[in-house]
Amino acid sequence: TKCNTPGQVALTFSEGPSEATTQMLEILKEAKARVTFFANATWLEYMQYAGVTRRAYTDGHLIGMTYRLPNDSSKGMTDTELKADIAKQATKIFDLIGKYPKYVRLHDAGLKDPKLEPAMREMGYTLVGFNLDEADYKYNTREQAPQIAGIYESTFAKQADAFGRKGSYVVVGYDIPASGAAAALPDIIATIIRNEYDMVRLDGCNNDNSPYKKSALLNDGFVGDDFSFGAAKYVHGQ
Repeated sequence: TKCNTPGQVALTFSEGPSEATTQMLEILKEAKARVTFFANATWLEYMQYAGVTRRAYTDGHLIGMTYRLPNDSSKGMTDTELKADIAKQATKIFDLIGKYPKYVRLHDAGLKDPKLEPAMREMGYTLVGFNLDEADYKYNTREQAPQIAGIYESTFAKQADAFGRKGSYVVVGYDIPASGAAAALPDIIATIIRNEYDMVRLDGCNNDNSPYKKSALLNDGFVGDDFSFGAAKYVHGQ
């Protein structure tokens, strides 16, 4: 739910890819900034969305997974069936980028499922929460974009007033056309720069050299790639 190092901000975007993702990638490319995208494997069956996720990966962004239970409940599923479905979704991401996701954000269905989190952890996945909600689902027009950046501004200010030092944040945003995430991104980046925070991917946030899994189903270790924390092509900042 937060980064290891004060002064870091890890922007994460769930539920995509979508029509908004390409716009976000262009903005991030211009800013030379990196984020984490939690891909919903359901959308990767569509060629245009698969291509966007592949581009996000080759642009140097970290790819995690948004996981949603069938019918939003594990009721009626055995543990074996549940794990098989999780692995099936992760394999769709592997088929695109050649890596199995390690970091997972669970789709919020309103109720906590009793089986899901234990199964994820047993399989070796890292569940990601947040400590800063940019509320892009609420402020979803270009005109409202400054209000999203204002959430960052006020959060940074409150942290400084209360503790006299920088905090560290994992931000939740939504990579969907109905959110204001893409429209607000230039203002968000400007706010982060103005407050002298450092944008990182989740692996940089956790000092994690191996942000992908070796297997979709088994908990048998982790791997990195050329873009991972500590590797030659790893980039942080903006």
